[in-house]
Amino acid sequence: MIPTKNVERYIDACLASVLGQSYWRVEVIVVDDASTDRTRSKLARWVSKDSRVQVFDVDVSDPNAARNFGIERARGEYVTFLDGDDVLLAGAYRDLIASLRATGSDFVVGSYDRLVGGRRTPAAFWIDEAHRVDRPGTTVQAFPDIMVNAVQWTKLYVRRFWDEAGLRFPEGGHFQDQIVSASAYSRASRFDVASRRIVAWRIRLEGTSMTQQTVSPRQVSDRFGSAAAALAIVRAEAGADVAEERLIQFLSNDVAIAAAQLPGMGDEACRALRAGLLALAPPIERRAVWDRVPAESKVLYALLIAGDEARARAYVEQGGLDLLAHELVVVDGRTYVTLPFWDDQDAALPLAWFQAAPRELRAFEHARSSAH
Repeated sequence: MIPTKNVERYIDACLASVLGQSYWRVEVIVVDDASTDRTRSKLARWVSKDSRVQVFDVDVSDPNAARNFGIERARGEYVTFLDGDDVLLAGAYRDLIASLRATGSDFVVGSYDRLVGGRRTPAAFWIDEAHRVDRPGTTVQAFPDIMVNAVQWTKLYVRRFWDEAGLRFPEGGHFQDQIVSASAYSRASRFDVASRRIVAWRIRLEGTSMTQQTVSPRQVSDRFGSAAAALAIVRAEAGADVAEERLIQFLSNDVAIAAAQLPGMGDEACRALRAGLLALAPPIERRAVWDRVPAESKVLYALLIAGDEARARAYVEQGGLDLLAHELVVVDGRTYVTLPFWDDQDAALPLAWFQAAPRELRAFEHARSSAH
């Protein structure tokens, strides 16, 4: 199922990658959401030359509503998604379906690359770590690390499971993949994790992809709203331990991505960021969470939570998010990162915010070993 809107530059490559799969028994449902460029005319040409392609026109200004519209019209044994500017990698459907047929799992999730200016580059390291090996027939309790992969275009679902689990995209917001993935991971009796990359996710240099826009107040608020909704689902359906793991992931990755955009935020977006942090972040005394969140993010969060926007912006400008530009120091057996405001008494930041997380220690160790 492919939602499209003004992707004339990319839709041919997208559809060619799907229709050229070695697994050819596919029903390609494209829902075009009132494109104003040549997307629709290009889609018409694909319909004329390949009977597997069906195109529907809607005017909903919402990719999630378009996805729901397409799902309702899909008739296949499996359901999967792709964005109109991305590219499916060779053999993806063959391997994902083979995995499900071998295990009888409810869905399978694969890894992905970034596609930047025609070049494939690795995804974020936490995605690569989650997909380091194949994990057939696992559960979210057994492998909560996989929740970092929350996008829908990496997953192929058994349609029966999709319907019985009541999966549907919430409409009218951003980052709703988080909610669908939280529901799927929590409700599946078992799922497969594939180590192979199945999609090249296009990073548009013009920044028009929805998942690349994080600075507007609405999108900042939506990011936190989706995170809160996903956490509530995981807590209720997968348990408190799994929800804590997901909270750590949000604070380490998703929220960090949003906070890093602070230099490009106006006052309203900054207020939305602070409000989201106040609602999501636990108190510093909850060490089981904070000890695993990177210090480079923790210090920025602390400044924002305290309402010290000036120091928060200065922190980013002074390289606070450039972890390896700073030094490690051990105090009373704990390792800290000497980030900006480390020794600034006026900032009044508790030492705990500077404590290095395990992944930061691994980064320093990797840097040291690479230097020799």
